[in-house]
Amino acid sequence: MEPIRILFIDSYDSFTYNVVRLIEEQATNTRPVEVITIHNDTFANIETLIKYLPLFDGVVIGPGPGNPVHGFKSVGIIDSLFKDQRLNNFPILGICLGFQAMCFSQGASVEELDTIKHGQVYPIKLNTENKDPIFKEYPRDFKSTRYHSLHVTNFDNIKSITPLAYTEDENGILLMGARIGSKPWYGVQYHPESCCSEFGAKLIQNFLDIIHSNVKDKYDLSELSKEDQTKLFDLQKTIDISPICEPLTNKPNDPFTIKSFDVSQDPQLTFKICDKIKGDKFIMASSAVSANRGEWSIIAIPSRDSTVLSHYGAIEKTTIYKWQDESLHSKQVISGLKTVDAIHQENLNIINENKESFWHTLGEFMKEKFIKKHDNLPFIGGLVGILGYEMGSFVHFNSSSTTTTFDKLPKPDAKLVYIENSVLINHQTGKLYLCSLCGEFPEDISELINSILGEEHTIQLNWEDTLPNDISYDIIMPNKEDYATAFDKCQEYMHRGDSYEICLTTQTIVTPSKRLPAWRIFKTLIKRNPAPFSSFFYFNDILDNSHDILSFISTSPERFLKWDNNGCELRPIKGTVRKSEEMSVEKATEILKSPKEFGENLMILDLIRNDLYELLPDVKVEEFMSVEEYKTVYQLVSVVKAYNLNKSMYTGIDVLKYSLPPGSMTGAPKKITVELLQDDIEKTLNKHIDNGSRGIYSGVTGYWSANGNGDWSVNIRCMYSYDNGDHWKLGAGGAITVLSTQEGELDEMYAKLESALQVFM
Repeated sequence: MEPIRILFIDSYDSFTYNVVRLIEEQATNTRPVEVITIHNDTFANIETLIKYLPLFDGVVIGPGPGNPVHGFKSVGIIDSLFKDQRLNNFPILGICLGFQAMCFSQGASVEELDTIKHGQVYPIKLNTENKDPIFKEYPRDFKSTRYHSLHVTNFDNIKSITPLAYTEDENGILLMGARIGSKPWYGVQYHPESCCSEFGAKLIQNFLDIIHSNVKDKYDLSELSKEDQTKLFDLQKTIDISPICEPLTNKPNDPFTIKSFDVSQDPQLTFKICDKIKGDKFIMASSAVSANRGEWSIIAIPSRDSTVLSHYGAIEKTTIYKWQDESLHSKQVISGLKTVDAIHQENLNIINENKESFWHTLGEFMKEKFIKKHDNLPFIGGLVGILGYEMGSFVHFNSSSTTTTFDKLPKPDAKLVYIENSVLINHQTGKLYLCSLCGEFPEDISELINSILGEEHTIQLNWEDTLPNDISYDIIMPNKEDYATAFDKCQEYMHRGDSYEICLTTQTIVTPSKRLPAWRIFKTLIKRNPAPFSSFFYFNDILDNSHDILSFISTSPERFLKWDNNGCELRPIKGTVRKSEEMSVEKATEILKSPKEFGENLMILDLIRNDLYELLPDVKVEEFMSVEEYKTVYQLVSVVKAYNLNKSMYTGIDVLKYSLPPGSMTGAPKKITVELLQDDIEKTLNKHIDNGSRGIYSGVTGYWSANGNGDWSVNIRCMYSYDNGDHWKLGAGGAITVLSTQEGELDEMYAKLESALQVFM
């Protein structure tokens, strides 16, 4: 059965795969739909593209940043697509940017809206005078989501533009849909693929019907050789994604052991145990249990057999060694990182690789360690650690850090440790598990836990909610004038159509008058700001290194990505209101459902759907903008799930890699917004922090379990130190939209910052 083959032209938008999946889902019993995706700059000119078109039945031009007025440099090949007469009979559907380019090619103007609409749902009205097959079986009025700074104007006297749909707002009456003459060229300004848009599938069905009614031999197109046919599908491989690792396989004679105990459901049990464990430990714990979040706490226990993998992005090197190997010294690691060649020594491996290769190094490391056991447990052992913001797509590493003249360990961009022994506590069922991948759970910790469980109700967790009063703190915050400049830049970029939403973040440096143990600060933070995803990571993995130690403390409310064999879940948070005596949950809900906060959440929700759809076909919004209450704030949260991961060629680690950095910490479209933030907006604002690099902040912390599961939280409401606590860095930020005010965003940023900074004040 010959498929309907669609060429989709992507403009590096963060909603691309929402549209692609919407098209693919319209397959019929008689003809399936196949979509080939290319970027708008895949071809240097129209002549190169033209010869491939006989392979396709139609073209869809997706949304994205840019302005067709600026030509190829802004919108790539789209600039000339509508100007070539050889495409006069070729069905084309333009969405948002594609719609603007189509109308601009006919002589209409593309201008900036007086009041911009990003993530806003509006009624769309059809022009009853110009009924057209593209809106067949539509009602007169329907609702759709708008994401646009620009709109089409001066089209009234252009005969080739047939208006088909409108909307009306404070900007006046705006064109929302049109056809070009008698050609099968259609476009809509709104986004039919958004989860809040009505009749999006019907629009695509109607376009496919239009394709079916067109006769392909009318096209005046050149011959296409078999070599050219092969080349086109090779071009798409630049967008296709290869899996990081293979699905799970059973290991023979696996020594995995597990013991279980009945315990109380009190989340403080985790911290009572941790307080008694004097050795090294990593904690991913719930200090506030709520439905669907914070059910589990994990205590991961490194040992001398634990492998440590660290990646240094600026110098493109990865180190691999054993935890606290007595034969390994920090000078050996520093010397090895300075050399050009890779190093393979008995106690140290150093690989020359970029971050893309590092992901595959993780996959190679884990593929021999997977076991198909205890899928009901979130973690049975495996990799735990931190992936910094710069490990995500579209982010580059600070070039000023690439020098090899360093005399101490560089700052790692990713650090993970393979854990064989762990303690799990389910706070909802009241079960505690001792898990060992090596079959030898540490006897001293097992005895310690037995003694604690015997007298759990008598043990008091007397953690102080203040730090010692004999220590002072020097606090350096971003300059308010720099923030104002950055805010204005965000507005400028959004108004000209480069971005819909920009997550502007700041970082604060806290220098204590004397060093406090990270564990002491963590205890106070837990008392002051309990949260579902609390984390404590102290990487003293090289014995003679007492200075360049990465410490991370978090009381994050936001899960980034959780997965198991069946599927994965993301819980984006966008929209924050500070708690106070005057702020009730009802009042907070009213504020959080306002157009500004609604738009923030919807944009990131659609972005996350896109990130999942890039790999998996079955994605659903399971919870839409619920208000959740935390210790210091109310927040607007949505839940997106992808299903049938076990039927895919991909695993959860693929979804993690290709979803980073978290969309809630970037904005949309992700690619251009990340670049604008790093290369311009935050470079000056955070010049006091590693030349503007975010580092650990805005990255993720979590685990990749040997049973295939994973769970990663966003590094917010956190603090981190690269120098064993001599300096602590705290990040905070918020999504800037065209509805934002500088005063309001500053207040939100301080509310978020206060949740962690309060321990020092």
